[in-house]
Amino acid sequence: MSYSSEWKKRVFETHEIQVLVKPRSPIEWDYTVRVCRKGTNIRAADTLVETSPPSEHYKSPTEAEAAGFARGKELAERL
Repeated sequence: MSYSSEWKKRVFETHEIQVLVKPRSPIEWDYTVRVCRKGTNIRAADTLVETSPPSEHYKSPTEAEAAGFARGKELAERL
């Protein structure tokens, strides 16, 4: 089954969270998460960007995406 890597967006309270899932290897997946205030440019300098830790192992794109949005929510709550 192929997976199309594209940014997916959710709004959490006053912040926008975007997650991009990419293959780390043929059997593992990574995520990149971006967080900014809702309505601002997600590529702005004050946007938080974080990648999944190398110690975390996601066996499916769905699992990596869920972890990315969970991490994005944690970051948004700290802003």
